[in-house]
Amino acid sequence: MHYDGQGFVQMRAKKGGGTRKLSVPKDWKREELMEEAIRLFFPNGKNSYGSVSEFELDVTNYQEVSLDNETTVGEMYNTSKLTMMRFYLTTKKVEREEGTESEVEMPDTMEDVHSNNQDQSPTTSSSRMNDFIQASDTDVIFVESVGNDAVSPLQSTEDLNVADDYLNVPFQSSSMTLLDYSDTSDVVTVFTDDITGIDEQNLDDTLPLSPEPIVPHKKILVLHRGQIFSELIAHFCDETLAHTRNEVEVKLLLPNGQYEMGHDVGGVFRDCLSEFWQEFYDQCTLGNNFKVPFLRHDFGKEKWESVARIILFGWKKEKYLPIKLAPAILQQAIQGSVKSDLIHNFLKYVSENERAVLESCRTDFCSADQEELLEILDNYSCWRIPTEENFKQILQELAHKTLIQEPAYVLEQWAGILGPLSKDLEEMEDVYCALQPTVRKIVRSLKFPETMNIHQKDISKHLTAYLRECDAKRQSLFLRFCTGSDLFIGKTITVDFTDLKGFERRPVAHTCGCFLRLSVHYDNYPDFRSEMNKILESNVWVMDII
Repeated sequence: MHYDGQGFVQMRAKKGGGTRKLSVPKDWKREELMEEAIRLFFPNGKNSYGSVSEFELDVTNYQEVSLDNETTVGEMYNTSKLTMMRFYLTTKKVEREEGTESEVEMPDTMEDVHSNNQDQSPTTSSSRMNDFIQASDTDVIFVESVGNDAVSPLQSTEDLNVADDYLNVPFQSSSMTLLDYSDTSDVVTVFTDDITGIDEQNLDDTLPLSPEPIVPHKKILVLHRGQIFSELIAHFCDETLAHTRNEVEVKLLLPNGQYEMGHDVGGVFRDCLSEFWQEFYDQCTLGNNFKVPFLRHDFGKEKWESVARIILFGWKKEKYLPIKLAPAILQQAIQGSVKSDLIHNFLKYVSENERAVLESCRTDFCSADQEELLEILDNYSCWRIPTEENFKQILQELAHKTLIQEPAYVLEQWAGILGPLSKDLEEMEDVYCALQPTVRKIVRSLKFPETMNIHQKDISKHLTAYLRECDAKRQSLFLRFCTGSDLFIGKTITVDFTDLKGFERRPVAHTCGCFLRLSVHYDNYPDFRSEMNKILESNVWVMDII
């Protein structure tokens, strides 16, 4: 707001004033707000109307009352009970002595700095927007607050615009909802979505007058627990997502419409990848230990390309690779040729019983069960009678047909997208080996406290004994429980101990930091093993800890 000789008037966005959106700590006072306002409205110490030294400056609240030097932003919210707070930078030209250069007349200005209180309860924005629009016919900032109450589920999976680390979600409908975050942050969150209906303001008009570096925004992928497979494919149909420089965060919705409390710092996304690929193996592949994509009438070019982007993004972000896909598949898609042994890939593709028969024929063709061999070859559309001389060639041809020819359409769609991985995955089989969970890798990844009492030492022995008993499936479940990933991606699992007992006793994992917290109140190893098995096999894990 600028003093024009009679009073303070407002300056709109097109004249260099307008609105600015920011998040500020709750302990900020007048001095910090003043510094931030000067930085915004006087970039590099000046704007088109003069240097900051030519003005008397002040910061006022929404009642146009000057702020005192001691009151914090958080205290202002607690006092006013507002869910939206507006601050003004006021400017008044310093009077010059007679004979100096004539002053530049400054048009009406309004310069707003707004913040948002995280201590207020959240509501949907649709009802507040009307109140905000009625509050002023000038350029304003609309602010949402964040609290602990549940919010309604999102109606759209469009790109989400974010200021700093805080979210606003635009919808296909006219309503808006702010994601629910726990009130543990010491930061005031500002609603910065695109508001229409106020002089049809273009948000570009509210940028500082001199160019500043563009800070990448977060993209929020909202997924429903249990629908991750279809929804992640829908998100990655956007071909820019896998190559975006912006940070991507996942927010999960439970079947009851409530958001899981887990805040994605890597663990939530890893968990989504694990669930996605398990569903992909079940719905879109054939094979036993190694899987091969098969054609579906409801999967066209767009969806297969989306799957390729998920492979690309999963590797770039978390070094996650779907290692149940036959290595020959990814080699052909990424490098255009197959370096691994096709027959070895094929023998891991067929069932255990078929593999035993085929391996027997490779070792001693004459002693193998010929009738069963013919039945197996018939299942793979082999039209030649096998003999000891031609069996290896037949096996090679069947492997090529199954692994390369039949999924050729899928490989064609993947090839153009997965090319950037050719250098990272040049030694594909080494990458597969590194990602494959083993007891030795998992046990060596555990990090216990340097000093432990006798009870904690007993529990640490129970844990290592349990892991040594785990089969491959439970090893993957344990890794997913602790890190979010069902593969071994090199994360250190930090083990801590709790005093939970009775009905409260349970293992607790933090997937983002890869922490495992175990109670010390187990009477014996079978008691510990039983509870771990129930947790890992429940398949109902909810991110309920921030």
